[in-house]
Amino acid sequence: MMNTLGRLVARSRGRALMVVAVWLLLAAIVPRLTPSVDEVKREGGSNSPVPGTQSAQARDLLLEKFPDQQGVPAIIVLRNPGGLTAADDAEVARISAALTGGQAPEGVDGVVSTATAPQARSQLVSADGTTSTILVPIKGLPSNDERFAATIRQIRHVTGSGAGTTQIRVTGPAGIATDAVEVFRNADVILLGFTVVLVLVLLLLIYRAPVLALIPLLGVGIAMQLTNATGAALAKAGIITIDSSAASIMTVLLFGAGTDYALFVVMRFREELSSTEDRYMGMRATLSSVGRSVVSSGSTVVLALLTMLFAVVPSTHEFGPFLALGVGFVLLISLTFVPAAVLLAGRAAFWPMKRIQRDPGERSPWGRVATGIARRPAAVTAGSVLLLGLLAAGMFGYTPNANLISDLRGTTDSLRGQQILEAAFPPGQLAPTTVLVQSPDPAAAAIEVGAAIRAIAGVSQVSPPIVAADGQTARLQVIYSDDPYGTQALDRTERVRDIAARALPGGRVLVGGESANALDNRTGDRRDFLIVAIAMAVLIFAVLALLLRALVAPLVLLATTALSLLAAVGATVLVWVTVADQAGTNSRVLLYSLIFLVALGVDYNILLAARIREEMTARGFVDGVRFALTRTGGVITSAGLILAGTFAVLMTQPLNSLLQFGFAMAVGIVLDTFLIHGALVPALFHLIGPRIWYPSRLARDRESKLAPEVSVA
Repeated sequence: MMNTLGRLVARSRGRALMVVAVWLLLAAIVPRLTPSVDEVKREGGSNSPVPGTQSAQARDLLLEKFPDQQGVPAIIVLRNPGGLTAADDAEVARISAALTGGQAPEGVDGVVSTATAPQARSQLVSADGTTSTILVPIKGLPSNDERFAATIRQIRHVTGSGAGTTQIRVTGPAGIATDAVEVFRNADVILLGFTVVLVLVLLLLIYRAPVLALIPLLGVGIAMQLTNATGAALAKAGIITIDSSAASIMTVLLFGAGTDYALFVVMRFREELSSTEDRYMGMRATLSSVGRSVVSSGSTVVLALLTMLFAVVPSTHEFGPFLALGVGFVLLISLTFVPAAVLLAGRAAFWPMKRIQRDPGERSPWGRVATGIARRPAAVTAGSVLLLGLLAAGMFGYTPNANLISDLRGTTDSLRGQQILEAAFPPGQLAPTTVLVQSPDPAAAAIEVGAAIRAIAGVSQVSPPIVAADGQTARLQVIYSDDPYGTQALDRTERVRDIAARALPGGRVLVGGESANALDNRTGDRRDFLIVAIAMAVLIFAVLALLLRALVAPLVLLATTALSLLAAVGATVLVWVTVADQAGTNSRVLLYSLIFLVALGVDYNILLAARIREEMTARGFVDGVRFALTRTGGVITSAGLILAGTFAVLMTQPLNSLLQFGFAMAVGIVLDTFLIHGALVPALFHLIGPRIWYPSRLARDRESKLAPEVSVA
């Protein structure tokens, strides 16, 4: 297949020109025929209930039996530290009238305040008399409806921020979700700018040839155009879903993977030019030798992303296909457009370099490293495993965090509103838990269930039951005394479900709301992590076994990559949770780190192991390992720095989860580049010996065992 690809791309100048022209035409025409990603993108901040879970069933029943509960609640908080005055009550009345009159924002679906429901004053005003709340249900969904965000902006325009000692803020689930959407506006443009500048600088330092640095960037640009256009068309047709987090990660993934794959091709091409002056023949030899490794590397990433389709959590299930599409495009372009463009550029591609290829011999930095590892593989293995183990120990500080508002970086209106609420009301007031009771006598049954729930530690309030129009369903509101998104609140929600069900054995009880939703998402995330990890391991093992024609080597490569993952996540938890005192780590950070670090980390192991297999047939096992590390060390170091740098750019994004994910990826890729590929994997190859290729005949090759000892220059 690679020989055919070589003839397609590098048979002649005319063939190379045709390949470049086709890609440029596709990039120019296809986006004009499809919607833009912004038109179909679902903004961040969505935490949809997992289908089939109790929180999803409770949501559906609530909307069916209590139509007044269809909106997402915004909470307007008015606080006067000296105590509420008549002027403050008048301000509540003014806001209530503005949100219920003829000029009310379109998305407002009712107002509950001391002005519209005086009988509820004890629930709407804090016990210390300093804070009053206004509940405003908002129609629509914050994740994909611009009218929702417009409604919140109009409400904030109506309320203002207060005057004198009085503060007014808009928070609650609607305010929090809207702020999460707003912080992503223009973030992708900033991310793209940072990424392009960083990658261009790194490529100029690596290639020291401006044209050669620009060709991979142009290829990534074409891949982005086609990925966005194709992805938008598929999203419009309802086949895939694109959200803001996927769009952000897509940018760094394409730049990182695209420049890496191009680097593998270009550096091997430079090596081939040392033995031939015919650049077309050299490129065909390049694609024949390194093409299988690049295809295998790209395939592992695509397959890893597609394993997310096994997930049950909606945001995870929908995350992978768009990114897999992008990696597929960038893989094709790296093996077609980039080689063809380099050939067309000719000598100009390498200007101002005078020598196209320099042989990285034994006296080169990686040559000396390879020789040192060959001498003391056991010590190198022990030291590497010890360092990785120490970093992985940071996982003992892992604290799960499901609170979206604590995930936002910087101060927002909803964050300040939450702080005001927590100072005057039980923290659970921000997102009450809803308990639905169905029984022939729902009021009596709900009172019985409420009494059982009230006895649970951490429950602050249980509201009187409200019976639906059907006379069969009652609703309770349960307010916790602590953060409704915290680990203790989620664990308590499990107890609420158990105790409520036991309190009404002959009826039906459903527990929903934000805490229940977060609980079901946490359970789903744990299940998804296990399923995706197993699926990835099986698929990547199959790819490695086919490429390397061995069973032991793939196990070694997967094990070292898994150890790198644990070390990277442990370092992330240590730095950002234990030291920087962030609220915790979103469970999606663990899952995304698993997918990207394992898939991309295996890429470097693939390149090294494939080169070892190639070299040992001519040089013997020991010298084959040493020569392969010497030859690939500089290439993989360069690729790793680019990939780590691009993912580090995610740390500029407005969410702590993306900050932690970007940090974990950068640390993990650096570990893969220098410690895993540069030390641990070659040391393990030396320790295990030719048996690492079992059951291939290379495992039984006595000549490789008798290869010359490492020479000392």
